Amino acid sequence: MLQRAQNVAWLLVGAVAFLSYGYTEMAGSDMWWHVAAGRELLQTGTVWMVDDWSYSAAGHDWLNHEWFADVLYWLWVDAFGVASLVYWKWLVVIATFMLLQIAVWRQTDSAAAATICAVLAAAIAGPFIDVRPHLYTLLLFAGLIALLLQRRQPLWLLAGYFVLWVNLHGGFFFGLMALGILIFPWRDLSVDSFKGALLVGLVCAAVCILNPSGPGIFLYPLKYAFDETSPYKQLAEWLSPFQPGGIVSPLYFVFMWAPLVTIAYLIPWVRRQTGVPWEGIALTGLTLAMSLTSRRFITIYAISLALLLAPLVALVLRRLWFRGAGWALAAIVAVFGIVRMQPYPLASAPAFHYLTAEYSYPEELLNYVEVNGLSGNVYALYNWGGYIHWRTDGVLKVFIDGRADTIYSSENYLDYVSVLRSEPGWLQAVEATGAEFFMWPNQRFGGQAKLQAFQQSGRWRPVYRDAAGYLLARIDKRLPQSVLQTPVTAVKRLSVAQMAQGAGDHQRAVAIGNTVLEEMPYQLLACNLVTHSYRVLNQEAQAEQTRARCRDQFPSNFLQ
Repeated sequence: MLQRAQNVAWLLVGAVAFLSYGYTEMAGSDMWWHVAAGRELLQTGTVWMVDDWSYSAAGHDWLNHEWFADVLYWLWVDAFGVASLVYWKWLVVIATFMLLQIAVWRQTDSAAAATICAVLAAAIAGPFIDVRPHLYTLLLFAGLIALLLQRRQPLWLLAGYFVLWVNLHGGFFFGLMALGILIFPWRDLSVDSFKGALLVGLVCAAVCILNPSGPGIFLYPLKYAFDETSPYKQLAEWLSPFQPGGIVSPLYFVFMWAPLVTIAYLIPWVRRQTGVPWEGIALTGLTLAMSLTSRRFITIYAISLALLLAPLVALVLRRLWFRGAGWALAAIVAVFGIVRMQPYPLASAPAFHYLTAEYSYPEELLNYVEVNGLSGNVYALYNWGGYIHWRTDGVLKVFIDGRADTIYSSENYLDYVSVLRSEPGWLQAVEATGAEFFMWPNQRFGGQAKLQAFQQSGRWRPVYRDAAGYLLARIDKRLPQSVLQTPVTAVKRLSVAQMAQGAGDHQRAVAIGNTVLEEMPYQLLACNLVTHSYRVLNQEAQAEQTRARCRDQFPSNFLQ
């Protein structure tokens, strides 16, 4: 009974520690179009998608290889609301690293070593954990390890596993490589064992054609792997961890050297005590090579590394063991997880606001679009495209969005980059696309300079502005003669406060900003606006009080 209680304790403290790594702040731009795609799939009743959200690729086939993930997204949002997606994320994160914990526990017969290595994996992977279908690949990779690490499973189960995986995320291709390593007969190099493993691998690869793209599904990951000319590989998530820009995992640069401990398995005494974790060595080598070329693979490297390190960690712990050590170590992990969790909210609204950078999207602009029935072609920020789809369902059609090369050509992306960078002729490039509207952030990506250039051209006119950005229309675009006002919301008041601040009326900005914080005490833009205006007014005490209240809601690095 005592042992069972201790086992449950290890799982619980692990769950708390894993959850603490589910608070990465990231502009989840892909999340919006995935939810919208799930809605679209159920509206159209087909998994063979044709684009009707853009004006640059309208009518083209859309390789939506994550269609089932999108359906699950929409069903979740439809049932619980969009902010509840943080709960989906946390459940997937906990399940992923708990499966890894259980697999390593079985591998080493050490709950402490399993928990330590699984928490380390979560810590290395943490900066890349956002609300996107790639979490399914992490979950299914950990599940595959739990199913197959030094074990066998029925062929029908593994085949069904890959039918699910191939329709959830493109990471199924890596899953097939991991499968090959996990079913390889490392400890029984016989002809029959090779034949059995080969049969399993061939069947699992074959069933992956059971998706809307058929055999063509294999071409997409191969294209990304070997097409060095694709401009989409310059997106930050695809860059090497040694290139500037994009997400950084500080622990990766420490533990990228950890595979060197493999030399310990050359020592006979160590091998007698631990055995050789062939699967861990092979998976770690493969994923390390992948992560060195692209930072997006750091997450699977972190999971693989746990298999390599766990036997050695278990050996060290056994040599240092003493009576009550298990409870002591569990208590340390519990305190570690609780301390990390302490500043963060479990409520969905503030967590969603920060974890997806909800404040950075043009909520009030699209309120205006909806109320006034605007429609047409809009040239918008790449990261806003998915949010526009979520809000307008194709009423506003974008030039490009986060679906990247599943729908858009390289030329589309390169044209967009030239506009993003305000390269010579960028305004004419926007007009040449047939854009009727232009939607852009106020401050980021040259927002104010672009606004001034449009106004000076005489060919565009302002339509509306909110806390996140502005909307312009071509001078010949017909707009409603009578303008309807949007409902008064916290975001609308925030826009008024920002205009007051821009006009130098900081007293009014503070007054309106504080009304926003009364309704949404976690609203990041309102927090920063009020704090800044107090400082301009030389009211430093009030500025610090505001900042402290906002940090109590969520300790964001983006609070000024």
